[in-house]
Amino acid sequence: MSSVTRYAAVNTKIRALEGKLLKNHDYLALMSKRSVAQIAQYLKEKTHYKDALRDVDPQNIHRGRLEVILKKNLLDNLNKVTYYFHGNHSRFVEGLFMRYEIEDLKILIRAVYTDRDFTNFKDSLVYIGRYSSIDYKALAGANTFAQLIDALKGTEYYRYLLPLKGKEQQEGQFGIEMALDLAYFSLFERHIKLLPKKEQIILKKIMGMQADLLNLQWIYRGLKFYKLPPEELLNYTINFGSRLKYKDIKALCYSKDTDELEHRMLNTRYKFLFTHGLTKDIFVERRILRYQYLKLMELRHKGEMNISQTIIYFHLLECEIRDIISVIEAIRYSIDGVQQIKRYLIRKI
Repeated sequence: MSSVTRYAAVNTKIRALEGKLLKNHDYLALMSKRSVAQIAQYLKEKTHYKDALRDVDPQNIHRGRLEVILKKNLLDNLNKVTYYFHGNHSRFVEGLFMRYEIEDLKILIRAVYTDRDFTNFKDSLVYIGRYSSIDYKALAGANTFAQLIDALKGTEYYRYLLPLKGKEQQEGQFGIEMALDLAYFSLFERHIKLLPKKEQIILKKIMGMQADLLNLQWIYRGLKFYKLPPEELLNYTINFGSRLKYKDIKALCYSKDTDELEHRMLNTRYKFLFTHGLTKDIFVERRILRYQYLKLMELRHKGEMNISQTIIYFHLLECEIRDIISVIEAIRYSIDGVQQIKRYLIRKI
């Protein structure tokens, strides 16, 4: 079957879904609201989230619950798209769910670290307990990190977390979460190999960019906030980048501080992350996400008949959800005015 035939139907479906994404006027309307209730009301009455929010009373919803509903809606859309794929393509699309499974695992790990009872956390999870084959009851029965790892025996994640068993205090919550991010890229690389060579090249380009930017964010945060030694920084970097090779990453990890890191970054394609006058700690992540967003939009406009259009749509939907949550957070912290709130969005309004 030719790529044109294979993707004619799925790309038509994706274009229809993209047509429902929020427009600039929706973001302007959201930024004019003054509470989570008002934002939820607008999303329910005026946007494609109306079905997801059908049974929700906007006056009685909090920020965390709204975020979970939006993410569950994303996964429901992804599940509908799997209908159009078969064979290795279907197995690859199933691999896209891993990101959400890992995010759920991070929530459970945080619960263990804070000694919280997460037997009732199921409503906070978007994938485990709905689409995942992982036994939620086994996870919910764990009271320690070691027990949580044991509950994951037989899953893809077990071998990545097993070396950390007994070292949770030494590694810290952030180190464990980074181990899961490494697991995601390793496992997803395996799923990419299920695709034809031409599609592998496209996907490696997209994922390589994400790996580069995640590495930069990790190194910056590791130096700035955790004062981690270079060996530990390097240990948690992802060897999957498209522009930054191992020697580049190693040099960045051995920066003595963020000033030296920024200086070294000026010789890379990603120097724009550190050349703005705005407070770096606040806006580095947003610049990273905006850069990804713009690059994905460039690929989207090419309209190629391959799986990239499906990948791009779900990244754009993720960006939309992040921006909705950013608006809510801006209101929560009393950041006044549309112009001020715009600075925190991935999408440029």
